[in-house]
Amino acid sequence: MKKLILLAYSFPPLSSGGTPVVLNMCRYLPENDWEVIVVTAKNPRGMENDPSLLDELPEALKVIRVQHGNRKIEGYSVKNTSQNPLIRFIKFVAHNYILIPDRVITWKRSVLPVLKTIIEEEKPHAIVSFGPHHSLHLIAMSAAKETALPFIPFFGDLWLEDSYVEWPSRLNRFVESLLERTVVRKARGIIATTEASTGYFIDRYENICPPTHSAENAYDPRRLKIADTPVSDKEHLTAGWTGNFFASHSPEKLLEGLKMFYERNPVSLLRVRMAGGIDSSSLAKLKSEPLKNRVTHYGHLKWSEVPEFQRDCDILIGYLNPRKGSHYKNASKTAEYLVSGRTILGIVPEGAMAERIRDPGRGYTVHPDVEQIAVMLENIEYQWKTSGLRVPVDVARIEEKFSAVNVIRKMARFLDRMAAP
Repeated sequence: MKKLILLAYSFPPLSSGGTPVVLNMCRYLPENDWEVIVVTAKNPRGMENDPSLLDELPEALKVIRVQHGNRKIEGYSVKNTSQNPLIRFIKFVAHNYILIPDRVITWKRSVLPVLKTIIEEEKPHAIVSFGPHHSLHLIAMSAAKETALPFIPFFGDLWLEDSYVEWPSRLNRFVESLLERTVVRKARGIIATTEASTGYFIDRYENICPPTHSAENAYDPRRLKIADTPVSDKEHLTAGWTGNFFASHSPEKLLEGLKMFYERNPVSLLRVRMAGGIDSSSLAKLKSEPLKNRVTHYGHLKWSEVPEFQRDCDILIGYLNPRKGSHYKNASKTAEYLVSGRTILGIVPEGAMAERIRDPGRGYTVHPDVEQIAVMLENIEYQWKTSGLRVPVDVARIEEKFSAVNVIRKMARFLDRMAAP
């Protein structure tokens, strides 16, 4: 059996869109002759933690947790300073112009010596870094530099073309473009989550791009089964959303579309349930008319509670803001939606996510435009009352393309080729 070092910050108990991807690798790569040695942060920060995720780790998995600095140095434990203009300015400068490409680069001093020791003792066949955070690619590249160890970055989201990222300056983007080019040039292979994403590397780095592999965001068949279509009680049409809104990924268009819809349809039976991270400004909108008592936020759910929440809905909403690079992206929850047996509504720009929702999901897609969202909701509610809603039916195709068993098996064969002498 071959050995793989997996450098990941998105790892239990940290709960993020990338955590299920890493869990799938830890669970199914060993079934394909790859022993996984995870190197992650002992004290992950910056995102929601869900301790119940620790129960999902395979018993035989080897996990090395490395301290990420200390709170005093990084300024996270300082109390009552959020309103201090000087502190805010220092944090702004640090996060946008010093901690490049992201704040996890401060972990390098602690984790790099550990990685080198593991490489020396374990004699692994490859090292895979999972990002974002993209600083992990730089750290893994440094660890592999002094050996012949194949370095394979896994881009859960793109770096330069991620639609969630806002660049503070042209200089910042230029510096990170140089870093991305270095990572591509040094990599033995590249993994991304969609054909569009791997195509980005092939097109941009035509002469230096190594072999690429597309590994779909997958569902775990041990956790999720193909569900039956729900039998609606006709009292309400229930739509659900799960995930996290953060940074530039704002629910503004979604909420404005719902507002227009309810203003036009005050007796609508549509009710919307939202679970996950939402900014305080958006939460305040949910308490105002006409969204009040029609759109409900359930807070953060445990990972184990998400499937039941989704099954209790008639419609599951996928949402992406229409920003540069959004056509490359496919949310990690899309596979969960496809296997749920529920109707899928993708409020997304045209691109990878829209394609997966329509085919094989048979779902509805609409551009994130307020007017178009309102009209689509009217059409969906009318279909629900009359002919019924479309649901995924091509179970075999969904399983082939989105089951973690199949996705990780194909990834393992790619790793086999990349680790070959």
